[in-house]
Amino acid sequence: MVMGRACGLPSFPGGGDDTMMRAESPSMSYGADRSDPSLSSPLSAVNDSLTEGEAPVQSARVMDAEGWALVEHSGRVLAFNAHASAHFGIPAPATLEHGRLPGCEWLRSDGTPLPPHEAPLARALAGEQVDAAVWTVQRPDGTRVRLQVRAEPVRGGDGQVAAAVLRTHAVDPRPTLSVLDTSRLLAEAGALLGTSVDAETQLEPLLQLLVPALGDGALLVLMSPGKGVSVAASLHVDAGRHVLLRELLERYPPDPTLPGGLSHVFVTGAVTRLCVMSDEHVATIARDVEHARLMREVGPHGCLSVPLGARGNVLGALMLLRSNVLHAFDAEEERFLAELAHRTALYLENARLLREAREAVRQRDEFLGIASHELKTPLTPLSLKVQLLQKQVTVLAREGKPVPTERVSETLEVVQRQVRRLSRLVDNLLDVSRISAGRLRLEVEELDLASVAAEILYRFAPAAQQQGTELELHAPVPVVGRWDRLRLEQVVTNLLSNALKYGAGRPVAVAVEARGTTARLTVTDHGIGIAPEDLARIFERFERAVSDRHYGGLGLGLYITRQIVEAFGGTVNATSEPGQGSTFILELPRGDIPEEWLTAHAAPGPSSESEPA
Repeated sequence: MVMGRACGLPSFPGGGDDTMMRAESPSMSYGADRSDPSLSSPLSAVNDSLTEGEAPVQSARVMDAEGWALVEHSGRVLAFNAHASAHFGIPAPATLEHGRLPGCEWLRSDGTPLPPHEAPLARALAGEQVDAAVWTVQRPDGTRVRLQVRAEPVRGGDGQVAAAVLRTHAVDPRPTLSVLDTSRLLAEAGALLGTSVDAETQLEPLLQLLVPALGDGALLVLMSPGKGVSVAASLHVDAGRHVLLRELLERYPPDPTLPGGLSHVFVTGAVTRLCVMSDEHVATIARDVEHARLMREVGPHGCLSVPLGARGNVLGALMLLRSNVLHAFDAEEERFLAELAHRTALYLENARLLREAREAVRQRDEFLGIASHELKTPLTPLSLKVQLLQKQVTVLAREGKPVPTERVSETLEVVQRQVRRLSRLVDNLLDVSRISAGRLRLEVEELDLASVAAEILYRFAPAAQQQGTELELHAPVPVVGRWDRLRLEQVVTNLLSNALKYGAGRPVAVAVEARGTTARLTVTDHGIGIAPEDLARIFERFERAVSDRHYGGLGLGLYITRQIVEAFGGTVNATSEPGQGSTFILELPRGDIPEEWLTAHAAPGPSSESEPA
């Protein structure tokens, strides 16, 4: 082989992924030792194409997924294909930097960097043939990749080394994690999650740490009581597949009750690794044909699911997806993802606890304000009446006159009424304490709900008459069940008291009926009503659908009612329209009662007519 004018390396067949950098040399052509058949492709293609006085441009073939670089002795890079760029994590460079590919370090088995002159390419440029061996390369972004590498010198016509060729194959198509990588990623994750009390807003940026560094896609699924499973964040490295992934999750949200990896994670709290998602597996877990199509188009061939576990509870799952079927998740990646999921779960749990603590403080402050007002309200007239009576007694005693009995009786009646009101307030507070501590005891006996309702209406008759409200009771037959009398009376009292308070003086109707093994009581008023958005919260603690400036109360009555009813195994609900009144529906299981009580009986006892107003 003789000196020539130029060497050109054009694009390989196969399109953009195999495109080589084209380099022109005005002074040198390169030949290879033909005794080494391994160099026949692509070097022999180069050699055969070069003749004296010519600058041919020919196609050279490399093996699929083979990285290939041709570097001049001066360090100028003559060719660098796309696979080499992918392996080393850099675009095609123009020259070496101090004998190295820019930003890349060759590492020994213990992780320490090689001196530049010991690197395979430098050794080949020095005339040494470097046989195929597995090397670890640290790329500019800090990730590491294991490559099978061989390097050969390319000699000119004078036998001197003019260039070197470097061939690489990825042992693992993805870089492996180092201790520094995991520490850095965990630190970045902590910084993300720690920037906001609302940790849920940082979940998508969290996935950006994983994609594409560790996977092609990722999603984070949360499970909460009463709300089920929801996808908190999702991401895919491919924009088109990202859209498909979102569509897949929206149309077919994760269901932990269905067989599969997610169900196993939620039930057992264990890591689930799916190495290959075959067509058979897709067909098994797909809910319908469209579901299978979307899964195939998203194309996850491997999936690693780890639980979001905190304080013994599984809050959700973190799932990492890979499209390359040849690269399975390794133990180091599994350990890292499990640690990241655990830390994420702790952040989410701590954020939830902080929100609950703040809400508890808010409710406490609101409650103290309402409670102080409510406790003061009965004390004010009580104090005034007692002071007035005391003053009158003093004056009459000074004059030697007796105290009028009717005046004392009137004052004592006011005192007794306000003391009863105070007693109810204190009882409500004690009930809330018992409910919160799980100490609400029930003493069950056989009762007639119709008779209990009639008795409560009778007690409210004077108050209803005073405000001009007509009370109606419809209870044609006894409705017998096994309940706690005191608590049942408390429930009916709360519902009727509520109806009188917000009924605007209009009629209030109470109905009792039996529906097989269920007893049903309804209380209907025609007052101010409840807005639709308030219906869901009126049974919560300290919640009110109206301003406390216009209507008194601690906001505990309906909360206590619901807790008692649920302790009976029943339900209480409300329907309402603003300005049209409200209907509260109470349904209670009748319990273990004689069969004859499940059939209709004539209605003895109180009349179903309205109580006298």
